[in-house]
Amino acid sequence: MTESDGRTAEKGKKRPVIFLILGFLANLLGRLLFGLELEIDPKVREWKKREGGFIVLCAHPSEMDAVVLIAALFPRFSRFVVGAQQLYKGWQGVMLRSLKVIPKRQFTPDMSSVKEMIKTVRDGDVLAMMPEGRVSLDGTSSPIDPSTAKLLQKLACPTAVMVPRGTYFVKPSYNYGGLIRGKIGGRLTPLFDEGEAKSLTIGEIMERLTAALSYDASRELQGSGRTYGSRKKAPMEKVSNLFYLCPSCGRLYTVSDEGGEVFCSSCGMKVFAGRDMFLHESGEAAAACSYEADADGMLKNGLPGSIPAWNRIQLDHERAFWEDPGASLDLSVRKKTMVIGKEADYTERCVGRLLLDREGLHYEDPEESFDVKLSILPGVSADYRDGYIAYYEGDLIRRFYFEDRRLSARFMNSLMVLKEKAGS
Repeated sequence: MTESDGRTAEKGKKRPVIFLILGFLANLLGRLLFGLELEIDPKVREWKKREGGFIVLCAHPSEMDAVVLIAALFPRFSRFVVGAQQLYKGWQGVMLRSLKVIPKRQFTPDMSSVKEMIKTVRDGDVLAMMPEGRVSLDGTSSPIDPSTAKLLQKLACPTAVMVPRGTYFVKPSYNYGGLIRGKIGGRLTPLFDEGEAKSLTIGEIMERLTAALSYDASRELQGSGRTYGSRKKAPMEKVSNLFYLCPSCGRLYTVSDEGGEVFCSSCGMKVFAGRDMFLHESGEAAAACSYEADADGMLKNGLPGSIPAWNRIQLDHERAFWEDPGASLDLSVRKKTMVIGKEADYTERCVGRLLLDREGLHYEDPEESFDVKLSILPGVSADYRDGYIAYYEGDLIRRFYFEDRRLSARFMNSLMVLKEKAGS
């Protein structure tokens, strides 16, 4: 037995029990609590049964996606790629370390992580990863970095894709309320057979990968009749954390929500959030889940009837805003820092200024200042509930908290638009 074979045998003895338990619980609790429904292509079922490594790439609408993916891969042993900072968050970090996940420094080159990914597949295990790198702002797909396509080309092994359903509404990116009752599911299908990616260019791989992982949670939900949450608690509470632009008067940072009503404090615009996770013209329509939007998600009164429809208006605003070569976002922020490898203890240090412009990201406070070129970004992720972005630099993570939490959504939209302009 070779040393590599010995490592594989050792993993087979030490790890599968943990994953069997997790996979069993994900299936059992997923079906009991969330009506979990899985569609697994026959070819992928064959990959799960036979010996040999393969890759599963999962779309990332929500933090619930891992549950769907674990359930779909059951009972196969799998190694998940996880943001390195997650391994140092109390009991969650202890569990992840015990599962031998592959830690990766997000949005930055991490060769030790890439080597471990390659070794995992060549050792005959399943490699599971979420190439978008962060949960979705509005329930639609986020850009995928070409480095994923390069890895697929290098390994040229069987590759599948998982697209979860319903997870964005069960655990929204903007909501403080934890899990919301509702149905979830997912579709696991093949993307490449063995060796197929080797014959394709990076551009061709990216095109196929982007199409396979594309999703629009609201469009999938429309007409399904599914509802979420309960009548006593508004399931779309704090959805205004994402809405920094009023679609009626065009003013910034005037939209709030309370008790299922989403309104503008400037012009009086009002829509109503329903248990179907859509916006409605009236409270009666919201209570009845009577959705009357057109194909673009717009209501008859000209207001958006869904989260992505509202965000498309915001993205159009950013595209117009950044047409000005001198445009910039100059923001006051509170900075907290953490070093990866220690228990998660983000210590607030000081107040500073964060500037985003066509050149990139610029930051200054009494302790430090730095500049990051746009070509290196996105080296950030966002938390829309608490209103901050996180910038990763080696082992250091800096969190920048905005005075208005809605600015986190605007920052990420602006960054997306700037990257679009740079790419064109």
